[in-house]
Amino acid sequence: MKKAILTILVIVTATLVIYAQGVGLGIKGGVNFANQAVKDVNTKSITNFHAGAYLNLNISKKFGITPEVLYTANGSKWVDTKVNTHYIAIPVMFRIMPVKLLSLEAGPQFSFLTKAEIEGVSDAKDQIKNNDFGMAFGVGLHLPMGLNAGVRYVYGFTNISKVSEEEVKNRTFQIYVGLTILGAK
Repeated sequence: MKKAILTILVIVTATLVIYAQGVGLGIKGGVNFANQAVKDVNTKSITNFHAGAYLNLNISKKFGITPEVLYTANGSKWVDTKVNTHYIAIPVMFRIMPVKLLSLEAGPQFSFLTKAEIEGVSDAKDQIKNNDFGMAFGVGLHLPMGLNAGVRYVYGFTNISKVSEEEVKNRTFQIYVGLTILGAK
């Protein structure tokens, strides 16, 4: 009984703090059109997904910061082989809202490899580096009732290959929808 009361008090207190501080918590998901840039190799994009949570930290009506934690599936199709890489991605997006419903977003993205598969090889994590770093740029649309949507491009800077003579870098175009479930939109 004491644990239940304590849990309820923590939830209520956290909710009040979130509403009072211009902070919002939400969930999002969408589609990835992923590819890998490789010099002199013709790769094709593959369609995959991303899903996760975000925290809106509204500094003012025009400026905010949105850190996110996403599970994101990337990869590409090489000449005759499909490469799938899955990451826990942590983008930290700086938002500027030039008009009420629209935000321009940019920021760094840190990613940690969770899974790597190359067609014909079930586990290829030993061929892909554990970390990826890139920059994300996008546009968000903020609708009533906490709904939001947007597009984003993630430009990877890190050579993710441990085995290729050529550098392999992630490139991902994302389309997403989200819902702010607690606090400020």
